[in-house]
Amino acid sequence: MAKIPELLAPVGGPEALRAAVASGASAVYLGGKAFNARGYVTNFDLKELEAAITYAHVRGVKVYLTFNTLVADSELEEAAVFLTRVYELGADAIIVQDMGIAYLALQCVPDLPVHASTQMSVHNTPGARLLKDLGFQRVVLARELSLDDIRQIKAESRLEVEVFVHGALCVCYSGQCLMSSLIGGRSGNRGRCAQPCRLEYALVDKDGQVVVDPEKIGPHLLSPRDLNTIRYLPRLIAAGVDSFKIEGRAKRPEYVATVVRLYRRALDLYAERGAEGYGVSPGTERELAQAFNRGFTCGYLFGRPGRELMSYKRANNRGVFLGRVISSRGRRARLHLAAELAVGDGIEVWVSRGGRVGTEVKRILLEGQPTQVGGAGQVVEVELPQRVAPGDRVFKTADARLLAQARASYQVPASGQTVPVHLAAVIAAGRPVEVSLRDAEGHEGRAVSAKPAEKALKHPLSAANAGELLLRLGNTPYRVEDIALDVAPGTLVPFSELNNLRREAVERLTAARLAAYRRKPVAAELCLPARFKPAGSKRTRVKPRLAVTVNSFARAEAALAGGADVLYFGGETYNGERPPRPEELEQLARLGAEQGREIVASSARITADPELTALAPYFRTAERLGLPVQVGNLGALRLAQEMGVPELYLDWPLYTFNALTLAQWEKLGARRLTLSPELNREQIRDLADTGFELECVVQGQLEMMVSEYCLPGSVLGGLSSQNRCSRPCVRQGGFALRDRKGVLFPLGCDQSCRMHIFNAMDLCLLAEVPFFQEAGIAVIRIEGRNRPPEYIKRTTAAYRRVLDADEPEKAGARELPALEKLSPAGVTRGHFYRGVV
Repeated sequence: MAKIPELLAPVGGPEALRAAVASGASAVYLGGKAFNARGYVTNFDLKELEAAITYAHVRGVKVYLTFNTLVADSELEEAAVFLTRVYELGADAIIVQDMGIAYLALQCVPDLPVHASTQMSVHNTPGARLLKDLGFQRVVLARELSLDDIRQIKAESRLEVEVFVHGALCVCYSGQCLMSSLIGGRSGNRGRCAQPCRLEYALVDKDGQVVVDPEKIGPHLLSPRDLNTIRYLPRLIAAGVDSFKIEGRAKRPEYVATVVRLYRRALDLYAERGAEGYGVSPGTERELAQAFNRGFTCGYLFGRPGRELMSYKRANNRGVFLGRVISSRGRRARLHLAAELAVGDGIEVWVSRGGRVGTEVKRILLEGQPTQVGGAGQVVEVELPQRVAPGDRVFKTADARLLAQARASYQVPASGQTVPVHLAAVIAAGRPVEVSLRDAEGHEGRAVSAKPAEKALKHPLSAANAGELLLRLGNTPYRVEDIALDVAPGTLVPFSELNNLRREAVERLTAARLAAYRRKPVAAELCLPARFKPAGSKRTRVKPRLAVTVNSFARAEAALAGGADVLYFGGETYNGERPPRPEELEQLARLGAEQGREIVASSARITADPELTALAPYFRTAERLGLPVQVGNLGALRLAQEMGVPELYLDWPLYTFNALTLAQWEKLGARRLTLSPELNREQIRDLADTGFELECVVQGQLEMMVSEYCLPGSVLGGLSSQNRCSRPCVRQGGFALRDRKGVLFPLGCDQSCRMHIFNAMDLCLLAEVPFFQEAGIAVIRIEGRNRPPEYIKRTTAAYRRVLDADEPEKAGARELPALEKLSPAGVTRGHFYRGVV
């Protein structure tokens, strides 16, 4: 039988920690007060972290510290101090997004395991192999992968593989979302996601007409259902998954207790019966749904789903269907129950008009008489906050019994949260009394009395009395699994002495168990970020080169006509456009050589393993022609390395956010780095001082999301896990999302049927060209892949004139009004001044 995976539970605070451990988690993940992707939950300060790690370790549970946000250069010293404290406290691993933090940890505390967060968007085998070579121990895979993808990455990467099995889903690739930060300044990459994907939108065509009626399918067009894979655990085990991860650090402790308990029970059943004897009962499914659900999905395990992935009608907990309203009088309603209803339960009526009506049930009448419980099939009367209509559906959103059961599991000590031990005692007159506790790993706590036991004159200690006293471990982390008592007849030992010896043995066993996790303090100077930062020199004032990203020959010609110095050719194409071919790259390389322009072979942001195979001939052409290659994910980076491309440039989705990340990219052979668009001007200036060849995006519609879920394909093209899409993006094209304020966010469906969501307004930093010159930024870039050639030509020409002007400030002021007219939705300076929270 395959190895049973680790069950990894979410912990947002101390109570959730007790819930997770009591319910059978083999590991937990939690965050400090900073540098973690759930900055809005309770989390733990250093003192609380120490207590949490001790609590878990004594009970044999591992603790992984989430260090999974991007870290600014100004925060590196604070982050380094926090890293060393976490190391010294005995955390079992850190989960990181920021490559600079990973670099610091691997250099400074190399025996602290590093796990790659799902925020790193690892979605292909070469990307996982790269992490393994860098020293990572584990990768938390992107949630968009199928069982076959997971199996391949596990088999070929030699990394531990962690997979989400239950909880909320992001609609796009985690770590690749700028929607929250661009709309409201709250960055998901900094732990402050405002969840704009849960809001209401309408899908409109190029004429602004709504193409799907929100009243029919629902208005929450970007809101996924919750992941639930409990039926498929044997298949995930067979794929080689090492750790099953439950999402939910923002959920209440009762949720953690319930979901962890049910998944632990499922894993125990598999361990007992194997795949053939495995099954999930309707009761288990109902309890999972009652704990929290937006409807359930198995995600991408069996291919790309369509509508079945989404919860269009509701973005929060929908509860479990309870019954229907059969009549109402004022605020009293008679309900025909399809399931049990009890006093204290939370219910919600989905009214035909006016949204939802919710309440906690205070009183139930059955045939006119008060009752505590109404059963399935019965008609009961309850009081609601407002009038409802016959036929309205009723859902139970909170089950008082289930919540009480969950609370009892971690508020009252139970066998599920204790460590089995062997108890031994030797008690005989004339020799010291010995009491010992030993766990399965061989840790021992031994207590010996200061004085020998005496011979009893009247009331000798019996083995039964000794056992009763020594077995009193109820308020400890231990339970006695077997006992060996050697009590000589006629021996006298005071009960208080035995109690003291038992307590001392417990303390010594606890100390022995914790000693295995103890680490020596790290000298602060050894982890100073300055020791690991690149030893570059500040770049002098320079005229930046002007780059444009394009994905067609017509766009490339427009950029060259406008005066571009650098062309990034390749990557995504949208709405049926043909991707660039190697022969076009070759033709463009000749044109570039004639005109003295730099041509760079560019790749898509997301490239699954089959796409990397298809990308190889394109990179091979670039290598033969001596052209640089630009990549936006770790797998494409590794592919480019293996193919020996002459120069390697890294795009912004790899998130260069601090100087330590620069150092890591330098070691991997990168020469030019595009900075994250979430950096502000001062942060850009700080990184420019390192002397690296840096690039900044200054113009165009920034991509806010990339998703395997395609909205037009799902609601218009018939896309599902069983049916192929009819490609409405090709037939109609020009789709956009309209939010509640009427703002339109353009959509692009690429050649791999991924959906891309772009910002409504164009980024425009034309007036800031003098800053980039003064800071020493080597390249400024216009994003042109989703824009027509005429836009590209005119914007490129405007930036060319400003760059070439003797007084760029005045030139920028002259050019700006015309440039703004090219963007009907308006322009934005993005994060250039404000940065992100």
